[in-house]
Amino acid sequence: MILGEVEYTAFINKKGDLVSADLVDYINEYRQEKVPASNVLKSGEAYVLKNNPSVRINARAHKMSKSRGNVINPDDIVNDYGADSLRLYEMFMGPLRDTKVWSTNGVEGVHRFLGRTWRLIVGYPLSDGSYRETTITTDVEPSHEQLRNLHQCIRKVTEEMEGTRYNTAISAMMEFVNAAYKWETHPRSILENFVLLLSPFAPHIAEELWQRLGHADSLAYEPWPEVCIHS
Repeated sequence: MILGEVEYTAFINKKGDLVSADLVDYINEYRQEKVPASNVLKSGEAYVLKNNPSVRINARAHKMSKSRGNVINPDDIVNDYGADSLRLYEMFMGPLRDTKVWSTNGVEGVHRFLGRTWRLIVGYPLSDGSYRETTITTDVEPSHEQLRNLHQCIRKVTEEMEGTRYNTAISAMMEFVNAAYKWETHPRSILENFVLLLSPFAPHIAEELWQRLGHADSLAYEPWPEVCIHS
């Protein structure tokens, strides 16, 4: 189950003063007021007001319902971030069996990861804002470090997918991209394999990258990358 965004609530007594949530015994004796997330800070295990950290507030996620007004429309997320970002975020939220809390900031996070992946392979925008039709990869021989980074990623993603631990598989791909940004060269063979790893999670961007890497056929028919035990 996916719950709605966390809602933050402040308690106000009959005098109109804010009361810290840890001092509230009977919530019906207080007026409750919603607090925007931008006015909230996390302090240890609690949440406090940004402009008054001595006041704790209540933080709770509720089941999505129209009556609460906390329903997330998938069409809006797709329009703002793309279908791949929505798909990737839902798998990144945690194990499928767990109850999870929706966070639009989390969608923005995986959207940035896909953007970094795109720029790693295609490069940064040209002067007119468009992107090159090909990639910045080259047919150089991969270094030992690059091969090690790739095969560590293949091993981790494969193992985690088999155990339906998609969130940790995605974390492994994020670690690979972070490492790849430090490389001086971008071997095509390495990044082709990475795109194959990405494809079950973000199929649209993976297909686009696959074509830009010079392939006419869909990557859907390509074999899954294999781990080299010596890497």
